[in-house]
Amino acid sequence: FTSRLTVIAIISLIHNRATEEKEGRNAAIDPPMPITMKTFLAGWSALALIVRSASAFAPATLSSSLSSDGRSGGVRLNARPQTRFREVQGNILTRRTINEFEPTLPSHWERAVERAVEAAMYAPNHKRSEPWRFYLLGPKSIEEVCKLNAEIVASKKGEEAGEKKLQRWLKMPGWLVVTCAKSAAATMEDPMGLAREDYAACCCAVQNLCLSLHSQGLGTKWTTGAVNFDENFAKAVGFDSDEEFTVGTIWFGAPVTSPSPPGKKMGLDDVLRRVE
Repeated sequence: FTSRLTVIAIISLIHNRATEEKEGRNAAIDPPMPITMKTFLAGWSALALIVRSASAFAPATLSSSLSSDGRSGGVRLNARPQTRFREVQGNILTRRTINEFEPTLPSHWERAVERAVEAAMYAPNHKRSEPWRFYLLGPKSIEEVCKLNAEIVASKKGEEAGEKKLQRWLKMPGWLVVTCAKSAAATMEDPMGLAREDYAACCCAVQNLCLSLHSQGLGTKWTTGAVNFDENFAKAVGFDSDEEFTVGTIWFGAPVTSPSPPGKKMGLDDVLRRVE
């Protein structure tokens, strides 16, 4: 696209030069500015106009004001609304649950996770309690969780199934556990209580996190298997189960393939009810 702009700019310069030469031959008095200067100014104006017009179709960019330690201090969207809509809508509709990852994480993975957690922190939070917590697991804690899960599977389906599950889980390249802070005397039964509000906020945070990683080329899978709620899980991960509870474990990494979109049981007209 940039090369096309260059060609258009050159054509404009040639056209302006030819016009000026004609004007110079016909002008009897008050001759125009020197051809070279006038040509330059006219060509520059034409190029500036083209670039300004083209910028309207440029992809949306997120520019962050960085603090001294390099972390984002704020985000400013620099794009037209229609462009932002296409990018945001496209990111949402193309996100998939990934079951197969490349064995190693890409070089940018840690910065990508930091950006994703930052996005998660901007999820809707009615009570402004900021209940989310994120645990980025290393090799030791990953192995402990995998072995704990294998024990649970083996107790229900046998040793062979447990060993198979262990090998499967050990292949997951990236692990992030999301928890929700518990609120004293709050229960999920209260529809307006803090417990339900906080859990909803954490679920929104997980969606933000997954979408952010997806936009950076990393796939995710949000798992909520039995191991997440085992009494030994908190110890393996490193949080106090009296203070927090598990929302889920997020596997992440470079996807081997991108699955096809799942078939929807209901369409827009089935779920959107218009009430007068």
